[in-house]
Amino acid sequence: MNVRSLRAQLASASLLALSLASAPAHAIVTQPNGLVVPLNSMNGETQIFTLFAMRGETGLDWQADGNRTPATFSPLCDFRATLVLRQTASSLGVGWYNVRPGMTTIAMSDIIEIVPTGSPVGTVITGANIRTNPNYMGGQIGFALLRASGGFDGRPYATQAELNPQCTGCTTPGPWVMSLIYPSRITPNAFYVAFEDGNVGTTNTSFQNDGDYNDYVFFFEGLQCSGGGEPCDTGMMGVCRAGLTQCGGMGCRQSTMPSPEVCDGLDNNCNGMTDEGSGLCMGGNVCDRGRCVPPCVEGACFGTDRCINGLCVEAACVGMTCGADERCVGGTCRGACDGVTCPAGRVCRAGACVDPCAGVMCPSGQACNAGVCRTSCACASCPSGQSCNAGSGLCIESSCAMVDCSSMPGTVCRAGTCVDRCAGATCPAGQVCRMGECVTAPSMPDAGPEPAMEAGASDASTTDANGNDSGTMDGGATDGGAMDGAARRDAGSSPTPTGEGCGCRAPAAPSQRGITWALIVAATVLASRKRRASR
Repeated sequence: MNVRSLRAQLASASLLALSLASAPAHAIVTQPNGLVVPLNSMNGETQIFTLFAMRGETGLDWQADGNRTPATFSPLCDFRATLVLRQTASSLGVGWYNVRPGMTTIAMSDIIEIVPTGSPVGTVITGANIRTNPNYMGGQIGFALLRASGGFDGRPYATQAELNPQCTGCTTPGPWVMSLIYPSRITPNAFYVAFEDGNVGTTNTSFQNDGDYNDYVFFFEGLQCSGGGEPCDTGMMGVCRAGLTQCGGMGCRQSTMPSPEVCDGLDNNCNGMTDEGSGLCMGGNVCDRGRCVPPCVEGACFGTDRCINGLCVEAACVGMTCGADERCVGGTCRGACDGVTCPAGRVCRAGACVDPCAGVMCPSGQACNAGVCRTSCACASCPSGQSCNAGSGLCIESSCAMVDCSSMPGTVCRAGTCVDRCAGATCPAGQVCRMGECVTAPSMPDAGPEPAMEAGASDASTTDANGNDSGTMDGGATDGGAMDGAARRDAGSSPTPTGEGCGCRAPAAPSQRGITWALIVAATVLASRKRRASR
């Protein structure tokens, strides 16, 4: 490395400060002595910005995008690290170390060499080199530059700056930053780790290095860093709102791109409106809260509801326009998911409890969790008390690791026991929880003071005069006709008993409607006979 005098360094720092004052604000890295890094050493070496340009990283700012984090990574899945730049006369090695809780310092004996001294540009290392090493303790790792003897206090330079030699005589005492991390703009889960070798000159009071961080630059692909992969809000609308935190606190990256609108209760095109537009449904059906259903006709809606554009609407809500995530109730727009607690594994979207991972396709090495693709637990260790489920790629309670609830539909493992997914659930208005799902509440024809059966649900039960369960039968949706006026509805539609919300229908398959009515009539007659016989 071409080491310059402290006076030259301070002069360069002053010039850089002047240029930054007239340029847009940068998120810059500053040494304890106030020196902004990296610097353009102007010593004839290939600089960081030249490397980025050569590799097509046009969106990567060599000053603003330099970070101290992410400083630790997981090697549990395969990754590649390639030495892409070496601009130093020193012959140094690069190693890794196990990250331990409460670490405050690091010694040469903590480092396991992975790039031998004097290795040329193009040298490649992989995750297997670390995972199979008997020194690997199974958690996060950091990387370090193995410096020649005689350097300041004999310690290596780590990606975790807090482990580096301290400047005790600086204006702001703290560790010297001896490596910068740049997130690639063109390769997912990839980072440049750029080291400053600092074999001589760095003391407990001064830096005295050229500060260009081009001495050893590695390009890491497939590394999973700590502090990333958590669901976050991008601030956008619709499905574009969901994102994943980028490791090292580098913001929220959008997980789902906009797509053409479909009838699914979501704002697919991210314009702030849900299920808008024509042609979302086939066969003359209309889109109602994420479902294609037959349109209503005037007089076929529940109570005082009005049929507007083929949908049953509360009279007080006629003419009201609510936001994409709202619905009109009693003339007031409120969150469509207000008061809703979905069954385990489901989330409320646009007033419906849905599987957030339905239709989500994740790339290799990732698994869908709460609707977003996150690093598979096979590649990132699970929190304390949880274990990795190899089949799903998700972390689960350790007590559930050996529990299989697949033979009990509608259940989920909690504390080592299969429990009903409906436990504690409060479904959206007009729905009930059955078999772990919120489904349209069954409607009931008027057959006198006592109900004969629940119609509109596949597992509706007939009851005797005392309300005792007397078996199950297939009850479809009401079809209008031979019942009293209050029970008349449009074909294939049943009322929402509460009258709450904007839609009120439970469609049945057209081929089942005749059978459905025969069953309803038969059940009604049977219940009436039982009541007479009991008198």
